[in-house]
Order: sequence, then structure tokens, then C-alpha cells
Amino acid sequence: MDKKKIAVIIRDRQAEAFRMSVGLTVLDDTIDVFITQPIKNDDETIVQFEGMKEMKEMDIIKVFTARQGIDFQYITMEDMAGKILEYDHILPY
Repeated sequence: MDKKKIAVIIRDRQAEAFRMSVGLTVLDDTIDVFITQPIKNDDETIVQFEGMKEMKEMDIIKVFTARQGIDFQYITMEDMAGKILEYDHILPY
């Protein structure tokens, strides 16, 4: 079975998006996360965000952001739009 490329776009439902990103890692597909909004400061979002960061630190997930000052790979919104075309599945949250 071919490995799929999955993009998770973090927008409004951030806690769910971070949780989904981590959950998708069990499929052994390529999971890339794109953060487009400021990260919410509520308990559930922070817990799920920390879990996603652990996956990133283990090189299981790649994280891109259009937000400067966050400790992830910076990408412009224009470059993000072009990069997303490379994925088999795009999950906006």
C-alpha cells in the first residue's frame, strides 16, 4: 500500500485539529501540519498542541506556520497554498 501525504490545516477548531494530527500518525502516512492562526490559549488546545509538538520532536510530523515567532518552519501563505497541492488529502479544521 502506498504511503499517503496528508495535510492538516489548523484554523478554528484547533484542539480537534492537533488531536487529529497525532491520531493520523498511526497510519504510517506522511502528516504535515499547517498553522494559519494564532494558537488559542485554552486548556484543551494547549494539551493537544503539546502532544502534536512531541510528535514533531520525534520527526513523525512536520509543522509549518504562516505565523512568525513560533518555533516551527515558517512558510508564507502563498507558498503554503502551492505546497498544499502536493497532498493526497487535505483536512481543514
